[in-house]
Amino acid sequence: MLTSFTALITALCAATLSVAEPPAPESTASESPVSERPVNENLAPVEASSSATGTQALTATLEQWMRERTQQAQGFASEYTFALNDKRLAVPACDAFVIDPKGLVQWHVVPSTLTIVVACPEQNWQRRVRGKRTVAANERQANEVQRPRVLVLKPLNAIQKGEPVSKDDLIQEYALVHRTPQNAVTTVKGAQRYAARNLSPGRILVQSDLTVGQPVVVLADAVPAGTAVTRASIKIEERAVDVPHDAIRSLQGLTLLAANRLLHPGDILRKRDLTKAKLIRRGQKVAVESVGRHFRIASELIALEDGYLGEQIDLRNPGSSRNVSAVVTGMGTARSGQGR
Repeated sequence: MLTSFTALITALCAATLSVAEPPAPESTASESPVSERPVNENLAPVEASSSATGTQALTATLEQWMRERTQQAQGFASEYTFALNDKRLAVPACDAFVIDPKGLVQWHVVPSTLTIVVACPEQNWQRRVRGKRTVAANERQANEVQRPRVLVLKPLNAIQKGEPVSKDDLIQEYALVHRTPQNAVTTVKGAQRYAARNLSPGRILVQSDLTVGQPVVVLADAVPAGTAVTRASIKIEERAVDVPHDAIRSLQGLTLLAANRLLHPGDILRKRDLTKAKLIRRGQKVAVESVGRHFRIASELIALEDGYLGEQIDLRNPGSSRNVSAVVTGMGTARSGQGR
């Protein structure tokens, strides 16, 4: 009985192995996607190659079109570089690109930049592309030589505001006319010039950078408030900057005036700094001149009051004790009227 059971088990195992063999073809079916994958991967390079071909064709068409147009207009070929690698252009593959279909580009001169309409009718595609003119090195040098130039002046070193400017402080150079200010200084002649502002070295001088000096009265010594101005305390100097509108420009009559505030040495004397000076003090001896139609008498009288220029004061004759009125005419001098 055991022998028959073992034989049954053996028969069942053999039947199972014979049924498991057919699934082998399924492995062939599972391999089919692997064989198709390289076909899908090759599709992207085909599209990229198509776009690159369209850009190359458009570039060649533009170059040929540019050569024909510039030769007809100027007699020489001008090269332009167009930016066609922008992905936004999406240049398609086209058998015949059309350049400037409406003829909008004018060739009176060769411009430095150029915007052109390009189209591909078969693909219903149209864009505007911009090109920049390529200038050869020899042509650039020739243009630099042919450009008009003008002689200008530049400071060699920094010059502070108010300092005198001479020819030794400047250098002459040629500058391109289109880069030169219209009011540029080309020469310095005549009166002494001064810097109207701080001047930087190497900067082209313009007319407003320089100014001419003018004579003004300047304090040589300090003058306290209420003190008469003396000839020794003032002098004439030439100043070019920061000159006030009421600056005094002459020494005439200044000794008859007094300072109404403390004046410092080096200050420009102004009209508002002065007031009438006390030319005669009470008790002072005054040289009085009495003038009539047929006489002129000079005498020395005693002032009975202080006197300013143009004021009438009383004086006493010490010999006769008579009082005389006179008009103050200067420092310690007066001109008399009638006695009383």
